[in-house]
Amino acid sequence: MQVITTHLNADFDCVASMMAAKKLYPDAFLVLPGSSEKQVEKFLKEENFPLEFHRLKDISLEEITLLVMVDTHDPKRIGILSSLVGNPNVEVHVYDHHENPVLECGVKKMVVENRGACTTILSEILSERNIPLAPEECTLMELGIYQDTHSLTSSSTTPEDFLAAGSLLRKGADLDLVSRYMSQDLNEEQLNVFNELVANLDNKMVNEVEFAVATASVENYVNDLAYVVSRILELENLNALFVVVRMDKRIYMIARSRGREVNVSQVARMFGGGGHGNAASATIKDMTLAQAVEKLLDILTKTIQPANKIKDVMHFPVVSVSIEDSIRAAESVLTLYNLNTLPVLSNEEPVGLITRQIVEKAIHHKMERDCVEEFMIRRFSVTEPDENFNTIVPIVIEEKQKLIPVVNSENKLVGVVSRGDILREMQSIKSKIASQELGGSGVQKNVKSLLKERLEKDLLLTLERISQVANQAEVAVFAVGGFIRDLLLNIPNKDIDIVVEGDGILFANRLAEEFNARVQSHEKFGTSVVIFPDGNRIDVATARLEYYEHPAALPTVEKSSIKSDLYRRDFTINSIAVKLNGEGAFCLIDFFNGERDLKNKEIHVLHNLSFIEDPCRLFRSIRFEQRFGFRIGKQTEDFMKVAIRKRLVDSLSGTRLLNEIVLILKEKNPLSCVLRMKELGLLQSISAKLVLDSIDFQALEKIETVLSWAEMVTLPEKPDKWYVYLLAIFYSLEEEPFVETIERLQMQARLKKSMVRDRFACKEGLELLKMDKDWKPETIYNLFSKFSVEAIMYFLAVASTDRANRYANMYFTQYHGQAELSLTGDDLVEMGMKPGPVFQSVFKGLREAHVRGAIQTREEEEAWVRKEFLEQ
Repeated sequence: MQVITTHLNADFDCVASMMAAKKLYPDAFLVLPGSSEKQVEKFLKEENFPLEFHRLKDISLEEITLLVMVDTHDPKRIGILSSLVGNPNVEVHVYDHHENPVLECGVKKMVVENRGACTTILSEILSERNIPLAPEECTLMELGIYQDTHSLTSSSTTPEDFLAAGSLLRKGADLDLVSRYMSQDLNEEQLNVFNELVANLDNKMVNEVEFAVATASVENYVNDLAYVVSRILELENLNALFVVVRMDKRIYMIARSRGREVNVSQVARMFGGGGHGNAASATIKDMTLAQAVEKLLDILTKTIQPANKIKDVMHFPVVSVSIEDSIRAAESVLTLYNLNTLPVLSNEEPVGLITRQIVEKAIHHKMERDCVEEFMIRRFSVTEPDENFNTIVPIVIEEKQKLIPVVNSENKLVGVVSRGDILREMQSIKSKIASQELGGSGVQKNVKSLLKERLEKDLLLTLERISQVANQAEVAVFAVGGFIRDLLLNIPNKDIDIVVEGDGILFANRLAEEFNARVQSHEKFGTSVVIFPDGNRIDVATARLEYYEHPAALPTVEKSSIKSDLYRRDFTINSIAVKLNGEGAFCLIDFFNGERDLKNKEIHVLHNLSFIEDPCRLFRSIRFEQRFGFRIGKQTEDFMKVAIRKRLVDSLSGTRLLNEIVLILKEKNPLSCVLRMKELGLLQSISAKLVLDSIDFQALEKIETVLSWAEMVTLPEKPDKWYVYLLAIFYSLEEEPFVETIERLQMQARLKKSMVRDRFACKEGLELLKMDKDWKPETIYNLFSKFSVEAIMYFLAVASTDRANRYANMYFTQYHGQAELSLTGDDLVEMGMKPGPVFQSVFKGLREAHVRGAIQTREEEEAWVRKEFLEQ
């Protein structure tokens, strides 16, 4: 048996959604879990609407195999039918317009869209499937949309609701009927409650958000009290209204909201009820009317957050131009800072705006030498730091102003707010509302408990002391970058990076005094390193923005805000911060959805020219992708391919390029990084001749096995893993491109010498393996003593024979130690030998005699030298 149901006290949206769902599940029975609103019953009866409902008592729950829930995802709101949710024998499908619902166990199909009415979702599905609707069905669905969106005026109304309403109207919906049933008259009982509620209406304000609370007490149950509440909301022009009524020995709360500042569903949920962000209700048990109101006010005081101020959103300091600057100068600033609009200043006061479009057209008309003042936008709006964020939204939407200057009381420019800032803030508000729908607080995410859970006590104490120093210095301080990324991923990381909105070097000196540490500073970049007595370090930087004079150049930096500082970083997952002090201390700062990308396991750059400005990021993206098991986003990968195709890596200095290669090879799984580099064509950016074949990759794949073996034997020194892989990558290059590559990478003399020597020794060893099937002890020693430990590791990987493994084992376990000599050069001089090249022959012969077992003691060494070199 299939059943379609909805929430208790069904309204028009519920019944219309059930009727529409019946079109998708024609064999299903319509079952109301309780009563419906009187106006709904009146419509169905007076209009003889052909909708057949089945009574609960006529349904056997044991026979139900499919349960379809519409206009709710909460089992607690469907009465006795809730026992079916989670039943392994019952398939559950949900159609709802709550955002981000909590998925119940056992829900197989979940269709959830951000719409003002659930009916809209079903209407869209029916249209996609070309399922016809009769005019009376269209009317019922129109009622569902109109009721839940307050006749398409609620703040929860979406463009899709308008489209659905228009479509239903075209298909025959009767707006006269809609109007009649939407505007019902109050009966005597409702009117009495209405009057009492209005008389007891109490306007409140919490955190500059207005709402009203009204109470009433009646002896008998009054039907459709929700309609009474809606009428009061409209007539009194309230932002939000909470009605608490004692009826028939029970306490009921009904709440309505017109804006996003007050989420009534969250409040109702705390009383055991539910609903939507703009309409909710609850039945309150075990409380008097006064107690219920007291609890309600306490909840509202804690949950209503202050509206964001302009100062919380704006950018500062501001990049601008002067009225005397030329159009060409403005174009340079726009390009340098990757901006689209600039404020034009006169004596620090904004007198106009200049856009990239205006500048480009002026240049097209050969007016690049003219002053900005002649072309700037003179009619524009400004705002002040303490204004509410909502006040500037109409400026952008209605006035179409792209940038809003923020001025102080003296009309001096102190910040700007862009369209992007507004969109991000609106998305943040939307996310908070979604969090509230899920039962969260909807406030800025505080991660102090997470820090306590995941950090060692000493590290947490350090952060708290940094916070105290920041408060004393009256600057805003943030922990940023990889430290926060790894905190969210629950990966240990003790490398703390601090950003200061102010003078980072001065703050670093304050930290040094606090911790009895020393400081190394770099004035050019506004950065410092605080070095603790135990050797631990904290990097401290001034919040800054940066620009690149040309691709691959080192950045030019300027002081800025935390938002600009985070925007200059390489990837969204590294652009997350935690504020350490002041208002919002230990709250997450995430302007660019870095936390979302961490959850989705994706790597995204922050802007389109990221790889062009710094090609080093090509290597870093692969490094992070492979380290965390993430994937590079499609658009980011496309940007990478463009940068690789343009060979922008060629513009990197050899030192920077080698550093990025080494960092990749120091990763836990460098082979996966090398494979990804090959896939993207990045290896050829290192050397055009670097084309690794199957034999090369076979050797690369065996390096880890060889390194694991090395951990079980005694080696003279621990091999550097990255060097083994570096040798493996360059090994198969022909001589000329090999030399060109190590010259290109500007290797230090010692590293260059090692690479040349080890590569030659490996090739020599492989040839010897082919020619000589049975090596003597001195052969083993003489060959392997030429190698670095890392070269031996690669030789074993590329040789891949038991014989080579056996020889290496003999070298490390026997011959390397046996070849240690007692005699020195001074001893040879005392024995009568003249210093010179002959000494090398003496020592070589002595070592070979040792590994053959011919000599063992100092006396035997002396006798051997006399016999072989002095008695002839």
